[in-house]
Amino acid sequence: MNKLITVSSILLAATAVKAQSPNVIFILADDLGYGDISAFNPESKIHTPNIDNLTHSGISFTDAHSSSALSTPSRYSIITGRYPWRTTMKSGVLNGFSPAMITPDRRTIAQMFSENGYNTACIGKWHLGWDWAYPQNAKNKQDVDFSLPIKNGPTDRGFDYFYGIPASLGTAPHVYVENDKVTALPNRTIGPQKGIKLIRNGVAGADFEPQDCLPNIIRHGIDYINKQRDSKKPFFLYLPITAPHTPVLPAEKYQGQTIIGDYGDFVVMIDDMVQQIVKTLKKNNQLENTIIIFTSDNGCAPYIGVEEMENKGHHPSYIYRGYKNDIYEGGHRIPLIVSWQGKYTNETNGSLVSLTDFYATFAQMVNYQLKDEEAVDSYSIWPILSKKGNSARKDLIYESGKGYLSLRTLQLKLVFHSGSGGWGYPNKPADLAKLPSMQLFNLKEDPSEKKNIISNKRYKKDVDKMTQMIKKYVEEGRSTPGKRSANDTGNSWKQIEIFMQ
Repeated sequence: MNKLITVSSILLAATAVKAQSPNVIFILADDLGYGDISAFNPESKIHTPNIDNLTHSGISFTDAHSSSALSTPSRYSIITGRYPWRTTMKSGVLNGFSPAMITPDRRTIAQMFSENGYNTACIGKWHLGWDWAYPQNAKNKQDVDFSLPIKNGPTDRGFDYFYGIPASLGTAPHVYVENDKVTALPNRTIGPQKGIKLIRNGVAGADFEPQDCLPNIIRHGIDYINKQRDSKKPFFLYLPITAPHTPVLPAEKYQGQTIIGDYGDFVVMIDDMVQQIVKTLKKNNQLENTIIIFTSDNGCAPYIGVEEMENKGHHPSYIYRGYKNDIYEGGHRIPLIVSWQGKYTNETNGSLVSLTDFYATFAQMVNYQLKDEEAVDSYSIWPILSKKGNSARKDLIYESGKGYLSLRTLQLKLVFHSGSGGWGYPNKPADLAKLPSMQLFNLKEDPSEKKNIISNKRYKKDVDKMTQMIKKYVEEGRSTPGKRSANDTGNSWKQIEIFMQ
């Protein structure tokens, strides 16, 4: 009898601990540059007081990176804790009709949270594919039967609840999906129109208006937070918003708020919506038990009008070279704030961090032991967040839109190709042929990557060591300590043959 009482007491105590675990809200902006946040860029022409306020009760990470300079692969890494080039997708992004990228056997951060006592939700832009239903006579992937449920979407990958859109705001089909069904059947086709540029032609749901997408996502996010107010379980809310990605659609009340035009005004709109979320948490007495993460999936898009913004003194990539899609720092170095009221006070941290790391971080927070095939590229930063140590990460890999890979150490960055690997110069074959086949930058001395030092003999041993290191990470199927894992396309593939020969 005493043994039963003891066991019951232990189980009750464990349940109480889980109930006291902090809520986690992960706000992921879409194509927001490092220099777009005034807390990260003193010369920013966009004033973001509410995002800046997160830094007052937070830790600002100044050397944080997405795993890719593009949306889909970056999001894959957040959800799985795994580098995206290990999958079958070696470059580019998915579209709104693409099948599920996350395979059923691949564990996700949402599953991990759910199995450890959390309610989980994804509200916003998914962009990781799912499986639409098709009639028997379907001739192409656009011939979707929207009346039928989707499969292999967020609610099949660990999230209790989903509300959002399939891919980017400008990408068809233009529909909202709640859990596994569209909220309204398509009844028209929309495309570029007055005031709404850079939106692809496609069917649209009866309840879908592009300019209301961001406010609608925030409304649902706030509604979810309110519903969790009386829950005995903590919650994980993954909130991948649709801005400032094109089409750039600031609401009327935000228009004219900056000197750089609609893009700046759209960022101001994001800033105000961060305030709405914080205000809701305060009202519900949830703020002091909620970790808020604010970051971006990659750098600012060059086609947004960056040349005009730079001419007005605003540099979305701050001092860093390149933009979205590029292997250079502006493509993947992103603002990252981890805010926790009462725990932190305006701290800055220069540790090397990847968005891939949050899987292992929160696993450690809830005392969950990762499985062999789980989060194979994720290093916990919980020692930093709990003020008990540092991250064990000493290097990381990130990729460009074309699939160019780079290995980064604490000081050096080795790119295993020439050129930007994206839309930036140089990327034309004739120009690339004139350049060395690899690039090396000393980011401590040259953070703007102005000088390729690959020919400097002083760094030959470093280049050899880094080449062997990335080869090891590819062949072992992981970059963290553990059992050998398998890449989806084998542990040797064409994008790295240049240095594996």
